[in-house]
Amino acid sequence: MFLFMLLYAHIPVSDTLSFEPAFDMPVVNVTINEGETAILPCSVSYLGDYEVVWTDQWSTLLTYEDRRIIDDRRLSIERPFTKDWNLHIRNTKRNDQGTYNCQVNTTPVKIKTVMLTVDVPAKILQEYSSEDMTVKEGETVTLQCNVSGIPMPNVTWTRYTIHRDDAQKKTDLCPGTYNIGEHREILMIQNASRECWGIYKCTAFNGVPPADNREIGVIVEFPPEVVLPNNKIGQYQEKETILECVVTANPHAVSVWTRHGYKINNSVKYRTDIYRDGEYTITLSLRIRTLEADDFGVYVCEAANVQGTSQQLMTLYDYAEYRSKVEDEHSTTTTLATVKTDWISIQTRYPITRNRTGSILVMESGRHTSNNNGPRNGVVLETGNFVGSGGNRLTQFFFVICIAAFHV
Repeated sequence: MFLFMLLYAHIPVSDTLSFEPAFDMPVVNVTINEGETAILPCSVSYLGDYEVVWTDQWSTLLTYEDRRIIDDRRLSIERPFTKDWNLHIRNTKRNDQGTYNCQVNTTPVKIKTVMLTVDVPAKILQEYSSEDMTVKEGETVTLQCNVSGIPMPNVTWTRYTIHRDDAQKKTDLCPGTYNIGEHREILMIQNASRECWGIYKCTAFNGVPPADNREIGVIVEFPPEVVLPNNKIGQYQEKETILECVVTANPHAVSVWTRHGYKINNSVKYRTDIYRDGEYTITLSLRIRTLEADDFGVYVCEAANVQGTSQQLMTLYDYAEYRSKVEDEHSTTTTLATVKTDWISIQTRYPITRNRTGSILVMESGRHTSNNNGPRNGVVLETGNFVGSGGNRLTQFFFVICIAAFHV
């Protein structure tokens, strides 16, 4: 036994141990976000006197043993354990993505491949994306957000409107809006209406924070639209009145009150005021002091902008005169109603029939009128003439009224 041990002690190690360098695993995939530090693992067992180098996909020598060869201070070899030869790439960039090889100079060369994927956050290419725009009502609007990133980002669109307190409020996309493109990077608005104005925000995100945003303002121009709350208004003389019209337009229209073709300017008698009611709507009021007879008539509210013009007419009338006319008409209506009632009473009291010639016959107590010279059994007027001598119906009607009045 002793002799065997002595002989074994004189055998070279290379003859007794035939282990060659070995990697823990041949291929590794590493995914990292841009800007972070990538750790490419390489663990070699039984390295012995062999050496380790790192190369990239273009066979560029990056490191030799634990020393950096290329002029890139971001690269280094880190060895937390004796068998580790990990390649660190700090502040990774998009072009760092690719294949890296950890090699041992055996014959043949042993290679461990590491696939590095660098995920790049979404980025909107501002110079290739839409700017704020102004369009006419009815036109087609095309908004575009060109994006980049790894993986390729998806784009979502959101619309906001601005209110009086300058706060943005999320609003639904207007009708006729749809997306184009595999990643929804284009937004189209067909037949844009005035309701489609606002701020359109495109958001690009691919799962790698942070997301990127861009806001595009859309202004829709349209011609003025004039609306009158009332197209007629009455007032007494010596009183004051206010005429109002509502104007909606974009851009804001030049709005005036006119009469007889002339603009009404502020004076002792007239005063115009403008009240803003919305993003594109105003109320234009005209105050008229101490009304006179000449002040009654037609007034015109006019509005104009680069897209067109519009106007509406308002009538200011003398309310005292109108009221007098209404009272006269009411009096006439009452008189006619009274006559109608009397006529019904007459029909009840003096039944009416017609003879074969179409003449009216008024019957009373069994007697009737006649057109001949026979016995005078009919109803007689003070003049002694008989009713029923023919003539038109209106004349006959008044004859009957007279008869009724005579016998009441």
